[in-house]
Amino acid sequence: MNALKSYLPRRSNIVSSFMRCTNQWTSSSPRRDLNKSLRVCIPLGSMRCHFSSGGGNSSEPIDPIIDVASFQNSLSKYADEISSSLTLKGFYSTPDDTYSILPKHIIETMRCQSINLRDNSRFEQSWSERIDAATGTVTRFDKEGVFACEPDGRDYHSAPDLIMYMSVLLQTLPELLNGTEENYGLSVSSFNAKLAVTSPGGSVYPIHIDNPQGIAANDTRKLTCIIYLNPDYCDGDGGELRIYHKSNTSMNKDSEEPSSDKKYTDFKPDGGRMVLFWSDVIPHEVLATSPNSSINDASKDRYALTLWIPTANIETIHDPRSKFATLGNEVF
Repeated sequence: MNALKSYLPRRSNIVSSFMRCTNQWTSSSPRRDLNKSLRVCIPLGSMRCHFSSGGGNSSEPIDPIIDVASFQNSLSKYADEISSSLTLKGFYSTPDDTYSILPKHIIETMRCQSINLRDNSRFEQSWSERIDAATGTVTRFDKEGVFACEPDGRDYHSAPDLIMYMSVLLQTLPELLNGTEENYGLSVSSFNAKLAVTSPGGSVYPIHIDNPQGIAANDTRKLTCIIYLNPDYCDGDGGELRIYHKSNTSMNKDSEEPSSDKKYTDFKPDGGRMVLFWSDVIPHEVLATSPNSSINDASKDRYALTLWIPTANIETIHDPRSKFATLGNEVF
């Protein structure tokens, strides 16, 4: 598969394209201006950053250190495996304990920049919606202990590697997956993004489907892409992503053979792990994050960057012919 073709744009072109991208938010999120100037992120130590002392008026942005060509090659390397897993199981995860997509120092940098955004009051209380299946009534509720922001071009000066990651992923992954045997019709015309931090002390995400309403709510999100920014994650820290699925698509922990004894798979949010799944049909939740730690222990904060990629083929959203079409009803 000539996956990359001549598709290695220069860094400046990538960022310019990203900042011009139409950011099509869902009905619960306002349309965002991508061309705001921001402060400059200066690394201090291995895991913390601070803003420049010039009151945010510096004209010297910090360049991202992410290796674009290497990142794109990694995505290309796993494209067929990702496609196969999405088709068979509805989800995909990179292997345990490996930095197969991005190296550890990039994940550390992206976490540092996430902390900068939080310190600069970019995060707000995270919330979600419950939809009554019988009446269609939508009820908003806060996710206790969860905070989030919607990073975009405004954040480039303070979080250049986060923005670069998003831009390269959006420009690369849809084309790679559309170029496999399965043509998913993924689009690069718009995107949604969320950078979330889940606090220790037992914070959770309730079970849900990312895009439950689909076309009825003008929501064309099809593929959820998560990368975890927790390089110091240890067993016992909790916060696992639990993905529900057909019983015969569960994977044994010690092998790659399907297991029929459970209907979910848990993924540790360890640094560098990337998880992808179908936004419109795959139920999932986040288990308790560091339940035995203090809510004020920032070292146990669980950071995750999520991008949602839409499809241009709206017939694939909640397609009744899909093998996963009834999964929500089975789980809920």
